[in-house]
Amino acid sequence: MKKLNIKSENCLLSVNNYDGTTINGKALGKMVGDALPKDLRNYDDYPAKFSLTIEFLGEERLKVETEGYELPKENKDTEEAEE
Repeated sequence: MKKLNIKSENCLLSVNNYDGTTINGKALGKMVGDALPKDLRNYDDYPAKFSLTIEFLGEERLKVETEGYELPKENKDTEEAEE
C-alpha cells in the first residue's frame, strides 16, 4: 500500500479567488500532484481514502466538539458564554 502524508506545524495558507488555495506559496493541487507516486497513470480511477485537516492558529475562542454524544446543558452554556 502506498500512502502520502503532507504535514507542517508552521506554514502559511493563502486564499485567492483567482489563484486558488496555496500553502507557503504552492498551489494545493500542485503540491499533492508533485508528491504522488510517479507510476500512477493519467485518467485512471484509483480507489483512495482522503483526509484534509487545516488548523487555524491563533484562534482565541474555545470550542468543544463531541462525536457520538452530547454535552450536559451546563457545559454548553459555559462554552457559549466564552464566545
